[in-house]
Amino acid sequence: MKALTTSSAHAGLIAADVRDPVPGPKDVAVDVEFAGIGMIDALWSFGKMPTTPGFVPGLEVVGIVRATGSDVTHVARGQRVAAIPLGGGFAEVALASAALVSILPDGLDPALASVVPINTVTAHLALTTVARLAPEETILVHAGVGGLGSQFAEVARTLGAGPIAAVVGTPDKADIARELGYDRVWLRTDLGEVPRDTFDLVVDPVGGRATETAFSLLRSGGRLLRVGNASQTDDVRLSSIEHWLENKTTAGFNVGAWLAADPDAGTRSLQWALDAVARGAVRVSLTDVVGPDEINTALSSLLRGETTGKLAVDMRGLSI
Repeated sequence: MKALTTSSAHAGLIAADVRDPVPGPKDVAVDVEFAGIGMIDALWSFGKMPTTPGFVPGLEVVGIVRATGSDVTHVARGQRVAAIPLGGGFAEVALASAALVSILPDGLDPALASVVPINTVTAHLALTTVARLAPEETILVHAGVGGLGSQFAEVARTLGAGPIAAVVGTPDKADIARELGYDRVWLRTDLGEVPRDTFDLVVDPVGGRATETAFSLLRSGGRLLRVGNASQTDDVRLSSIEHWLENKTTAGFNVGAWLAADPDAGTRSLQWALDAVARGAVRVSLTDVVGPDEINTALSSLLRGETTGKLAVDMRGLSI
């Protein structure tokens, strides 16, 4: 089959022939129609995260079930599904654990559905587990109009959060944040203006200065939730003494590791996310759908922080 793979040059993805995946007893093979594009895909594609040449990125897909393992009963050949393959999505055929495959709700656009599995599931699982979100709590979201940040705001509202504020990188993104319904918006260059001791939860997919300043913005009992390192900066050290004296907590959430340890949680969260988007309770901004020949341009823009919302690739146009 054909796939988009990493190369030794770390200059983006290349089209190549790879072996067709063969489902095991608990797996599902999917003929990919659309695949969501995420920051981790950009990092892999340009050598910012370690991979080997020939690796196929892509963590979220929508397509038609091609084959199922002998133990799979909840989906069947020919059904349209969303899946989290945990790698290998930028291909004609992707393989996923059956626990991370859900039938698309009626009326949900397949391209839109392809950008739901990772970010919406990440937000839902993180907020309902390690973040311990309670009703009416206040939240600050860094990179608030990005694909991941925007989903934390959307899911938090659905779960009953109180006022939600955003930090963004440019004035244009600040305008988008207001359109998305944030109660307050600050530019990243104005972090010093964000009031101290204000928020119950700070969501940080950025790292660097966002992490360094988070503790001062949390009220007593507040939590810093680290969910990424989009800034690609070095690790930031936080004082355990401050955790103790100020009654504050830091938690991390990596969706791939969480789903590998507890795939059943992924089953529940993926279905919740798809249903929430289908009924309009959670908005997902799909800002562009590109062809396979345009994917490196899209990945580069994502890496430079130029995009908002989510991007997808139409894998039906893959050719070598």
